[in-house]
Amino acid sequence: MWSKFSIVNQGCRLNAAESQILIEKLQRKGFKLSDINDSSLVIINTCAVTHRAESDFRKIVRRIRRENPEAKIIAAGCLVDLNPEEASLADIYLKNSEKMNIPEMFSGSNGEQNKRWRARGFLKVQEGCDLACTYCIIPKLRGKSRSVSLMSIGQRMEEFLNLGYEEVIVTGIHLESYGLDLGMKDGFKKLLFYLEKFHPQVRFRISSLDPRFLSKELLDYILKSKHIMPSFHLSFQHYSNKVLGRMGRGNNKVFKEIMEEIRSRKEIAGIGADFLVGFPGEEDEDFKILLDFVKSSPFTYLHVFSFSPRPGTKAVNMRPKVPERVSKERSAILREIAKGKKKLFLETLVGKEIEGTVIREGEALLENYIKLKYKNNNLKTSKRYTFQITAFYEGILYGKPINFS
Repeated sequence: MWSKFSIVNQGCRLNAAESQILIEKLQRKGFKLSDINDSSLVIINTCAVTHRAESDFRKIVRRIRRENPEAKIIAAGCLVDLNPEEASLADIYLKNSEKMNIPEMFSGSNGEQNKRWRARGFLKVQEGCDLACTYCIIPKLRGKSRSVSLMSIGQRMEEFLNLGYEEVIVTGIHLESYGLDLGMKDGFKKLLFYLEKFHPQVRFRISSLDPRFLSKELLDYILKSKHIMPSFHLSFQHYSNKVLGRMGRGNNKVFKEIMEEIRSRKEIAGIGADFLVGFPGEEDEDFKILLDFVKSSPFTYLHVFSFSPRPGTKAVNMRPKVPERVSKERSAILREIAKGKKKLFLETLVGKEIEGTVIREGEALLENYIKLKYKNNNLKTSKRYTFQITAFYEGILYGKPINFS
């Protein structure tokens, strides 16, 4: 008999959406969501995008074995598909195609628990990818692009409403491909229209957008929307056309145009991006091109990664390799610039009124993906409030709710 469980989520927001589904199913069977040290069953929803993800998995398993040796550990997801030998450190290991069967594998206790895992809902609308970025292992791990039907999405949204979520993150591997496999033209735009029309009480955050497929019409729709948060995470990866070409990601033609359009129309918008440095063949001049773009662009944060060769990808055999030392140096330079840009952006927010979702007591996540500290113990987790930004001090934004009675 298994009564308490916990889940460790690695990697992307799609993993988070699937973890959320697993948690709800297990709770309906009578399992109680708990922490790692107090659980008889621990699920690790794994990632395999980088070497670091694999290293983190090993650390997590060692920690569980040390702190809760009686727990049964399940490894599920991408690492199992890529490297089952590594995943065998767990007691049970299940591929992506198998992991949603976990609730059926165990008998729970009596009664149901209705405990939210996180303060916001993660809505899975698509998975898999039909693209061929030379460094990316995801198509091999997740398969071809597959869209979730509007009917299933509607049912999931009703579950979110019953759980009290007021913010929902729209997640997938490549969101702009939504609906192509269903024969839909402009499928992602139609999905957003559907979500807004039938769930106007919810604010939606788009997890990630690919600039190559972000049409002027789609960007205009998002910027005009009253229900989609001004929060943009763009998968740029680089700015040197030579490196982008080697990555299989086309060119930088629309990058600046997208950035300028967002900032000119949404002053408080959060704009983040993924950048990959140290890709084979990246020379000093290529990095300088990327550096100049970052310096001159209105980013509010960056996710910077060093190239991590993945078996089964084209890039694993590409030459010349960039020394690891150089990759780390370039990553550090970009992260330091990003830190300065975020500071400057946060300073501009003081005095403004911005909506946010309470993610834990004393902390809210603003609609532009900036965290805010506040003093008011009566605000409810998962609920939205409008905050007046009162101060920025030592890297932290402070505010107070103004629509709370």
